[in-house]
Amino acid sequence: MVIQVREKTIEEIEDKLAEMNTALNKIIYLESALNISGFDFEIKRTLWKKLSSLYEERKMFERAAKAMSNKAGMEISFREKIDSYVNAAELYSRVGKVDDADEMFIRASRNANVEQKMKVKLARKNIYLISAKELESKGKRASAVKFYEKLIKMNLEDIEKNEIKDKLLSTYKALGLFREMKLLEGL
Repeated sequence: MVIQVREKTIEEIEDKLAEMNTALNKIIYLESALNISGFDFEIKRTLWKKLSSLYEERKMFERAAKAMSNKAGMEISFREKIDSYVNAAELYSRVGKVDDADEMFIRASRNANVEQKMKVKLARKNIYLISAKELESKGKRASAVKFYEKLIKMNLEDIEKNEIKDKLLSTYKALGLFREMKLLEGL
């Protein structure tokens, strides 16, 4: 379904969105607005941000991550670009898409200076830890393994690395992945 968009400014678009009752109608409207070629980058960024937040409210995290990634591609400042990519990575990790989240962190690091790269690395570690623990608490150990495997490959302190190694060993054992367990014990 496509809605005809006649609004030309951010204020007109926000007024139109305020008139709509459901989140799905707003999503359809914003998607239709994004297909119009007459908008400048500022309006497009605003549309992507609103669309991402609507998707996130509806627990459609993968679509929210794609929208945030598209917003990041249109950002002007490096700081905003990095923040958008990290946000997209967090949304991808909530779905369990480790490779897509990793790609967003790589894109964020490309645009970062030394200090920002450290922040991106810290955010990556924290997001992966939280996602792995969350998945484990839901009983989704196989998905949590993906995050732990990414974490074990990161440059971490010995204490953190040993904690992750222990969690990974116990998860491998619970899943019956004895070959992977023996390989990890050899590290």
